[in-house]
Amino acid sequence: MNSGFSFQMTQIATTSGERIEIPAAGVTAIVGPNNSGKSSFLRQITTHLRHGVNVPQWERTFLIDKVTTATSGGDWESLHSWLQLHANITRNPSNGQLYVCRPGAGEVPLETLNNSGNENFAGGLQALNDFIVFYGDAWQRINGVNPVEMREKFDDPPGNPLHALQDSPELFRELGEISERVFGEPLTMDRLSRFINLRVGIIDAEAPKIDEIAEDYQKALSRLPLLTEQGDGMKSLIGLLVPLITSTYPVVIIDEPEAFLHPPQAAILGRILGEQARSRNLQIIIATHDRHLLSGLLESQSNLSIVRIERQRNDQTRFSQLEVEDVKEIWSDPVLRYSNVLDGLFHKLVVLAEADRDCRFFTSALEEYEPKDSLTILSGDVLFVPSGGKDSLRRLAKVLRSIHVSTVVSPDLDILNNRESLRALIDSLGGNWESLAGDYKTATSPFSQPRTGVLISQVVKAVAAQFEGRGGEPFTSVERNEIMAQIRLKDNPWSAVKSYGMVAFKGEAAAAANRLLENLKNIGITPVRVGELECFAPGLGVSKGPAWLPAAIAGGYHSQPAARNHIAEIMSAYEKVTTAYES
Repeated sequence: MNSGFSFQMTQIATTSGERIEIPAAGVTAIVGPNNSGKSSFLRQITTHLRHGVNVPQWERTFLIDKVTTATSGGDWESLHSWLQLHANITRNPSNGQLYVCRPGAGEVPLETLNNSGNENFAGGLQALNDFIVFYGDAWQRINGVNPVEMREKFDDPPGNPLHALQDSPELFRELGEISERVFGEPLTMDRLSRFINLRVGIIDAEAPKIDEIAEDYQKALSRLPLLTEQGDGMKSLIGLLVPLITSTYPVVIIDEPEAFLHPPQAAILGRILGEQARSRNLQIIIATHDRHLLSGLLESQSNLSIVRIERQRNDQTRFSQLEVEDVKEIWSDPVLRYSNVLDGLFHKLVVLAEADRDCRFFTSALEEYEPKDSLTILSGDVLFVPSGGKDSLRRLAKVLRSIHVSTVVSPDLDILNNRESLRALIDSLGGNWESLAGDYKTATSPFSQPRTGVLISQVVKAVAAQFEGRGGEPFTSVERNEIMAQIRLKDNPWSAVKSYGMVAFKGEAAAAANRLLENLKNIGITPVRVGELECFAPGLGVSKGPAWLPAAIAGGYHSQPAARNHIAEIMSAYEKVTTAYES
């Protein structure tokens, strides 16, 4: 039976001027760094849904200007049919008045609900709100599994979701299957006590007839642990699912559904929420800090939109949205799907590097950076993401920048070797290649000449010119690198750039290269000026490979000037990128 009534949100207008589109059926995930306003945003959605254009002055909705909703079959007859399907309408014998009762929504006079209807509910859902919208934070969900007293008469309408589970073996079986899927434990309903209790586990025996309850069954039931005695993760998840399964809310709003769950459980919950949205035609709005939950939502193949909130340094809040089709495109790209780029949605700065070893070395260098008070961002708000090579840098950068995540790209210096790759990376970050092309050509032209045989005299001449007038200086690893750079430069120019960094550039090319790198920093590109990762530890004595990173960290190279200078370059680029965003 179809009542003809439906209700949904279509758009949220923020006070900062953005318009957030809400999928008709699916999940909208609100993400962002800590203290960005995700939970406040959810609470303000519920305020607007309840009050519409009549939000009371004492209700501070400083993030949301308006929530636009739409209904079909919004006339009273269709709404009345919907209530008959999804609630219980009973008559009070003492006054003859009709009341509508729904688990978790309480008991409301039918006449009150009739008077709350208006076109598209511009004036808010009012008394209908608790029948249409479910809102749950972590502590409400934990308390949602507390025992509830049996009804005075068995045919009284269910006043609590546990009463609805008591009435429907099919719904309770669905809940038990989900519990087993997430925690490996089924559920049993304790119907023998004065209070309905959920217990963890199952009795390996057929339930007895209600008037023939054997003592063995009673003892077996009592041995099953109570759900209320389990961990907060299990209580929170079951407390979330009980009202969802027992009542058809068109709009479901959940704050941090992953709270208290381990990462694999959060991923399963994400799949379950996506499946519920798809199968029950729900709009689910969540605020989350968890990449695993997002991954589960993506795997559910439900429509998913991602909205990122960030509180800027001027105390203004900015909203950016990846709509459903954008998210599908990202998830179809294996490079993006199997990276940890989703974690970047929860950080203030993402630094993209070529390999995992680069990321781990830079993370260590940031942790050891001095002076700490010179940093304008906490190290915990920075995420280093490996791209798996230069070709993937632009794809990751484009996604992060599209949702206004401050992004800095830190490739090896030989990124300059490939003009088209560099240009594509600059484009992905919103830069202007034409303004950089002149310095690029001047900086790289000495390395683009056809290679010919190298004479000893040429190498000697180049080294002599490099050290002219420096005969009294000590010979260190720095000077050794300069000599080797000259030798390699005569043999394979780009190999010299990768191995010895900026010292491979000379004269006019060096000046152009320095200008180019400064301008690249303005758009968020900070190539490794010493060449490549291994050049941060020139005297280590360990070649490339898995042994290099632990040896470099143990040797303290992550706190040496070269590493500190590179972190300073990244932080300077962050400041420039963030300032550009906020202007």
